[in-house]
Amino acid sequence: MPPKWKVLADEIAAKITSGAYAPGDRLPKIEDLVSAGKGSKSTVHAAYKALEADGLVIASRGHGTVVRERTTLATAAEREQRSKITGSSWRAGERSDSHMAGFIAAPEDVAEALEIEPGGLVLRRSRTYRDEHDGSVVSHSTSWIPAGLADELPELAMGRRLSGGTSIDLITRHTGRPVARRHSSMWARTTTAADAGLLEIPEDTQAAVIVLTVRIVDTSGMTIEYGVDVGGPGRRWTKEEVSA
Repeated sequence: MPPKWKVLADEIAAKITSGAYAPGDRLPKIEDLVSAGKGSKSTVHAAYKALEADGLVIASRGHGTVVRERTTLATAAEREQRSKITGSSWRAGERSDSHMAGFIAAPEDVAEALEIEPGGLVLRRSRTYRDEHDGSVVSHSTSWIPAGLADELPELAMGRRLSGGTSIDLITRHTGRPVARRHSSMWARTTTAADAGLLEIPEDTQAAVIVLTVRIVDTSGMTIEYGVDVGGPGRRWTKEEVSA
């Protein structure tokens, strides 16, 4: 049986992860949680100190304990721009892991985006972007690429982070055709059981998440990539300008 402070800290952390406590929200006063039967003053204080150590909250005199601003979502265009300038698609305070790649039959929405027949062979690349401070999921990102391009560029089919930029950087360098258009969209939806493993949240979590999609077309009119990013609960999208 874990100590009472750990149980309380985990309970509050789950509310932060689900978005019930949003960035900038002030957590209840220690006295209020004591009155609510959550434990003694020392128990609540220990829970808050643990949350602060995990980077989830910030405590300051006169302001109480506040949920920390979390790393925000980036669009594919922003990541591509950053990659061209810095050699990395990561935003400040971010890292990525769980890089995977493999050929699968294209789902209907992917087939429509890539303008191929449903069930046709496509390359699926995915990765998880994390908050470098606390390891929480910023977003889960999936790229769908025509199988023909992957045949020509074997590195794309390797389940690892690409060297020297993004998949679009690699494709455009290889083909000699730059990106001509990007068709982007953004919307919010409620999490589903399918999101649990990707976003590392409980299956019964009901929280709002942002979904970003982009269809990238080269100068020949060919769709060379379709990307889908699902943000972690409580994440916001903000625009970041990257200058050379």
